[in-house]
Amino acid sequence: MYKKIGKRVIGFLLSVIGLIVCAIPMAIIAILIRIDSKGPIIFKQKRLGKHQKIFTVYKFRTMCDHAYEMGGVATRSDDVRITRVGAILRRTSLDELPQMINIIKGDMAIIGPRPILPIEFKEYRNNERYVHRYDALPGLFCTVDLINRAAERKQQFEMDADYVDCMNLVLDIRIFFGIISTVISGKNVYREEVGTNKSKKESRR
Repeated sequence: MYKKIGKRVIGFLLSVIGLIVCAIPMAIIAILIRIDSKGPIIFKQKRLGKHQKIFTVYKFRTMCDHAYEMGGVATRSDDVRITRVGAILRRTSLDELPQMINIIKGDMAIIGPRPILPIEFKEYRNNERYVHRYDALPGLFCTVDLINRAAERKQQFEMDADYVDCMNLVLDIRIFFGIISTVISGKNVYREEVGTNKSKKESRR
């Protein structure tokens, strides 16, 4: 019942409320992006959704215009394509706010597997376990965000598949509040930070 109806209804209602509550902050972010750099305020990109159906994801632009064509996704904090405002949005995950529109449209859920580019899944498309992650709508947040927002693909796909196996209301609530804590900490946004954070922990032992 929750998987088929409840998850969709809850996601829709929370996203409508979220857009209303965040209307002013989102307007301010839009103005700052416009002042900070040239290019569109909203970044649109094709991603893989449920059953590998392609949809357009919406995010606040955090890099210079046409950045992806200049070198793919940003995996380091010192990537020169990331704008000043974009650096803050990425660290706080505020760039994800427009995805509430995707949730309302039915392309995404609040919690689910991370939506990725079609090309990023190309070499894994024959792996039945990883394909299983597409039995659910992709999420604004995903389980891998709890431990490492810059996780390698295989770790991400394993955790996504595990989530789809166990998806339920209680799990979604736990993930949601757990991710709030992770986002507030602002850690592990980029891959080079993961090793740094581990080294700091080990040095304190």
